[in-house]
Amino acid sequence: MYCNACGKAIAEDGRFCSYCGTVVGLVPTPNRLTRSRFDRKIAGVCAGLAQYFDLDVTLVRILCIFLTLATGVCPGIVTYLLAWILVPSEPELKPLLASQQPVAG
Repeated sequence: MYCNACGKAIAEDGRFCSYCGTVVGLVPTPNRLTRSRFDRKIAGVCAGLAQYFDLDVTLVRILCIFLTLATGVCPGIVTYLLAWILVPSEPELKPLLASQQPVAG
């Protein structure tokens, strides 16, 4: 990979150019726990947990059902409802208007 500012070769995983100090690449964003908007069955809590912990959604849903039945139905449902209320939903993605679309050329 090459620095866009000075053109020197830098490491592939480098975030800064060691020659000129310019930030290279994308800044990593912190992983936030949010309820999914697209992969939800009820409220998106299980899908959000699966995305946060990088697990399969089906596995998280099965574990949620198993833990609800193992601890008694009431605590599991109350926990899910609290997560539904407390965990924020994913931000809504708004489509670009025709005037905001990038122009090629």
